[in-house]
Amino acid sequence: MGKDRRKRRRAKKPQPTGLPSMQETTAEEAELGNPSSTSTTGNSTFQGQSIAVLEKLQSGSDEERECACTTLATLVQDASAMETLLDHNIVKSLAPLLMDKRPSIREAAAGALRNLSASSNQDVCMRMVDDDVFTPLATLLQQFSSAIPQPSQEMSGDAVKKDPALNTLLQALHLLWNLCENASTAVSLFNQYHLMKLLLDTLQMFGVCLELSLTAAHCLQTVTEDNVELAKELCKPHLLPILEGALMCPGERMQHLLLRNLIAGCMYNIKESLPAAGQGQTMQVIAKIISQTLEIDAANRMATLLPQIQTNGTTLSKVVSEELQEMESLVSAQQVALEVTSNMCCPEDDEEWEDLDSSSSSSDDLDDGGEVMQEDSLMMPLCLSAEIQSSLTNQQLPNKVLLKIGLPEKDFMQNLEACKETKTVFKGLLRVQSRALMCLQNLIAAVELESLGGPEALSLVLQKLLDLIQLVPSEDESVEALTSALRSTLHKMAENKFTPEILTDSHLSAIASLCQSSSNDAIRVNFVGTLGSVGSLLAFNEETQQLLMAVGTQLLEVATKDNSLWVTAEALDAIFDVFGDGDVADIVAANIGLVAKLRTLVPQLKARFRQGKSALGEHLPVVISARSNLARFIKYKEAQQCK
Repeated sequence: MGKDRRKRRRAKKPQPTGLPSMQETTAEEAELGNPSSTSTTGNSTFQGQSIAVLEKLQSGSDEERECACTTLATLVQDASAMETLLDHNIVKSLAPLLMDKRPSIREAAAGALRNLSASSNQDVCMRMVDDDVFTPLATLLQQFSSAIPQPSQEMSGDAVKKDPALNTLLQALHLLWNLCENASTAVSLFNQYHLMKLLLDTLQMFGVCLELSLTAAHCLQTVTEDNVELAKELCKPHLLPILEGALMCPGERMQHLLLRNLIAGCMYNIKESLPAAGQGQTMQVIAKIISQTLEIDAANRMATLLPQIQTNGTTLSKVVSEELQEMESLVSAQQVALEVTSNMCCPEDDEEWEDLDSSSSSSDDLDDGGEVMQEDSLMMPLCLSAEIQSSLTNQQLPNKVLLKIGLPEKDFMQNLEACKETKTVFKGLLRVQSRALMCLQNLIAAVELESLGGPEALSLVLQKLLDLIQLVPSEDESVEALTSALRSTLHKMAENKFTPEILTDSHLSAIASLCQSSSNDAIRVNFVGTLGSVGSLLAFNEETQQLLMAVGTQLLEVATKDNSLWVTAEALDAIFDVFGDGDVADIVAANIGLVAKLRTLVPQLKARFRQGKSALGEHLPVVISARSNLARFIKYKEAQQCK
């Protein structure tokens, strides 16, 4: 099968204003049958208002400039208004106000730019960098670097936002984080402007200003990923203790727990630059922090808190509000913990695909020579260091991740979703489940079967995953996570020649129903990968001939009817693996008319490849391989039939 490239996952950032965005509000109104009026005739009003506000940024009046910035902070959360603002160079008009002589204008400008960068649109951040938002932002941050305001006592998040200087710094750090997470150029500029010192100085404020420290930690985790230059700098003897101090920061609040997990992510990102003598100990500390985080039952804690919230409604007491904030920090910490664990199981892949363009083949005709190329790379074997292997198993992380793949009772989740105050926790629990499933996928692929608990443990994992098929949320992220975990589990079974006896025709039908209706190519690729692993185990077992027919029929259905060349290629690779050899496989292939149906596919695939190869990107090698192997496979099977 084609190579599986796992994507690193990052925590979802909170809404900058603490309020739902206009997009979210519109979506919720639509669900209730009350679509927002701004979606139709309101668009032109927003556009006109946006242009008028932009003009006020150039006003000679301090009050008008500040008012314009405040208005823009709201306008940029509307998709149509944001597009108009970008077309009229909002960044070039707004960014210089980060250096305005009036502190309140600098604060308002930073907030508006932060909101613009938090649109969840990578293109927006890249456009902001191209429009040179970084120069005034870096200048502002460098000014703070020489004199960060130092509170005399511990300040809550609300208190920070009421302090103009600290709130300006907070908004600017969030802007920096958003830009660096979405634009690689921003990370290069971060290095160029030497902004690391400011982040480290802010990080050390966790004793008096935890809100700022958390934002600095989020930003550090982002900029340390694949940043060798920064990693070497952070590992210098006078700087590394700052990270180590934050990693071990005291405090029982869930925000402290979140901070420790974020720094654990930073430490893992720079592990290759850490002193060799201490790498093993650092991995053990990271694993221990993750383990302590995942041990907490967030759903149980929320079940205790929910009745108090439902009773009080929107007028929550200070104690309940603080506990709700703790819950939000807890689910965020668990999400980060799972992401770090997933990355620990996914070492950097130094192998790069060779560039393959139209010149790589002398003809568009399918190659008809040679033997079938066996590509058993559905899940490429991963080689983890001894330190990481031991840290994962010593802290029993596979078991703790497994406990996170389920969700609380349906009624409880519906109550969380229905309550405005708990909707953030509801979404957080869904993300924790999704990250746990993706983490489980990587754990199973990376850890030896014995360390996972042996075949019995793997059967238990498979049963839990099959039980989730009818329960998983319908969103693409959740379905992709579940199917990725199923694919990894069944591949591990296939690797170890361990037949999944609990798997039935009805399970395959349920998985097919879940995947084949999806427009997400990755989900459908997971489906054919799952079928390929199951089929390779059944191909030599006469007692499972009926199930193998179901597998073959499903694979043929995908190979001949799916609109994606990538998915088609993966389905063909699975067919080659499953039906390459074996008496049972040959019988089933004849029963389902495999060779004849594949032969009709040859001219179709040839035409589709000519038309679509330029858009294949990283999937081009997989498609070329399947395209070349198809004719070889047909000739090979036809030769077998003639014997």
